[in-house]
Amino acid sequence: SSRSHCMIILDVPTVGGRLMLVDMAGSENIDQAGQTGFEAKMQTAKINQGNIALKRVVESIANGDSHVPFRDSKLTMLLQDSFEDDKSKILMILCASPDPKEMHKTLCTLEYGAKAKCIVRGSHTPNKDKN
Repeated sequence: SSRSHCMIILDVPTVGGRLMLVDMAGSENIDQAGQTGFEAKMQTAKINQGNIALKRVVESIANGDSHVPFRDSKLTMLLQDSFEDDKSKILMILCASPDPKEMHKTLCTLEYGAKAKCIVRGSHTPNKDKN
């Protein structure tokens, strides 16, 4: 399995659109990830930072905050247009485990999905007319 995020951006000039496909690496506890060595632990920490930054963006937009922390990571800066454009479509697929030992992680994932479902794209755009 890959230990990184993957983003594919396809510009379609004939229809004036863009397709962004993002496959996020899962968040893991550094000690439980089975990673050994400094480099592996740093990689896990960076992945988790991107995931946490995206979670903060989702929560900020869902809560209607005036400031959305897009600049907290490269990942969220790349996704900013998708969140701000009211014409964009966002589909989020979450992975959950049926294992009772993973219940806490599964609940956190489902709560994250519920927050993401509340997002109204374009509602927080700084330059958007309020009239």
